[in-house]
Amino acid sequence: MRAATGIGPVLGAGLTTTTPSLFSVLPSGLFGPLASANRAHYWLLLCRLFDEFFGPDAPLPPSTGLPRREITAAIERYLLADDPWEDEDGQTLDTPLPVRAGLIYERFRHAGWLRQERIGAREMVQMPRVVQELLSLLLEFTENGPTFVSTRMRSIQAQLNDVMEGKAAGDALDEAADLSRRLLVSLSSMSLQVRDLMPELSRAKSTAQFARQWFERYVSKFFIGDYAELHKADHPLARRSIIISMVQQLEYGERREALRAWYAEHLFAGDTERAGQRLARSLRRLRELERIDEYLWRLDEDIRQANRRALAFLDYRLRAPDRLDILLRHACRNVQHAPTDALRLPIAPGALMDESRLRPPRQKPQPIPRTANATTPPTPEQLARLSLLRRIKRARLVTAEDMARYVGRHLDGQHEVDSAALSVASIEDLRAYQTLLTLALRSRRIGGLRREDPISRLLRGYRVELLETGRDDNGYLRAPRFRIVRRTHAPDTGTHA
Repeated sequence: MRAATGIGPVLGAGLTTTTPSLFSVLPSGLFGPLASANRAHYWLLLCRLFDEFFGPDAPLPPSTGLPRREITAAIERYLLADDPWEDEDGQTLDTPLPVRAGLIYERFRHAGWLRQERIGAREMVQMPRVVQELLSLLLEFTENGPTFVSTRMRSIQAQLNDVMEGKAAGDALDEAADLSRRLLVSLSSMSLQVRDLMPELSRAKSTAQFARQWFERYVSKFFIGDYAELHKADHPLARRSIIISMVQQLEYGERREALRAWYAEHLFAGDTERAGQRLARSLRRLRELERIDEYLWRLDEDIRQANRRALAFLDYRLRAPDRLDILLRHACRNVQHAPTDALRLPIAPGALMDESRLRPPRQKPQPIPRTANATTPPTPEQLARLSLLRRIKRARLVTAEDMARYVGRHLDGQHEVDSAALSVASIEDLRAYQTLLTLALRSRRIGGLRREDPISRLLRGYRVELLETGRDDNGYLRAPRFRIVRRTHAPDTGTHA
């Protein structure tokens, strides 16, 4: 089973396994909410959001995602119905509900559980595909019940029968190999689960509680659902020989080349060497079923030992109270009839109960006095950098007044002007030219420039039209040609073209 760890063992000719990088697939901060003090509450909220919006039982969401307000409203609804949230000091939070719902949403978004995109003026939310698959696996893990060994062995045998008969190919062989690996991993971990169960049950406060937990958690809900049937006619070892025989036929028989050709065609783009290595890996995982008797024998031994410990514990708990009463009566009778010297306590001379022997009271440390944070005035260099930053931002900001000055300078009493006549002499001119180009491109959309489009507010007394042919090159931008046409009457601010 060392090959299952993926560290070091050689798979074939020059091919070695490497540990896969988890956070190259998942966001690096994904487990942050599940590792915080309120991890149980975060997990409950994630499960509810998955069931209602993103899971297989939820309605199919739009391809663009769900509105952000719909997600935060659902979180508010969950908190309103059940709000066990506490801060780090154990105190109930008194922050307004909408604010807390927004903070929880942002925590999920920054951690990577949710992805937000702006589509137009709306903020749409989706759950990434890899995160959905991970959450589905976690839910499946939490809902995982007892293992049925016979069912998995029958599934492996059925898959191999289809491969042998030509009804299936490498996909069925990989599925059978994965079932074999999961079965052996499950059996190897069951022994640890049996050994870990006994110390937990031994902490029961009463004999009745121990007996109830023993039968509820160990007997009726055991880790192998068909454990009582394993030693009958449907024993896994009986099917093991059939499975190993089919694996040997696939490895050395006529189906080997057909399977390798399937792997080369569907997985490795014609690379027969890598296809052969993949086939060898699947067959090796199936051959590991030869060791299933070792896992079953160790599991039987652990169960027998657990049974002996449970019976000994019950016997002790049932007998100890009666025996203890007898010992107490004998001790009281001996004290009543013992001589005076025999009753002396084995302690040092002096007062037995005295204030000097008591533990001193615990002194609560004095709180650290709080002081205001010292403020440092900015240096002249910092002030100069701040002023320069403001000038940079202002030079790149285009307002309606800036557009009116730029367009008015080039129209100069004309009815229209072509984009080739527009001059670019500064950053402000370049930004105005870019804005006019954006207006021209958006005016060609279906329905034209929309009234609610914020950029339409820059149009004052003129409109921008995109020309069918030609391109301009002013030394800074190469873009389609457009023209600026003066309106016959000046519209109000916000009118669309």
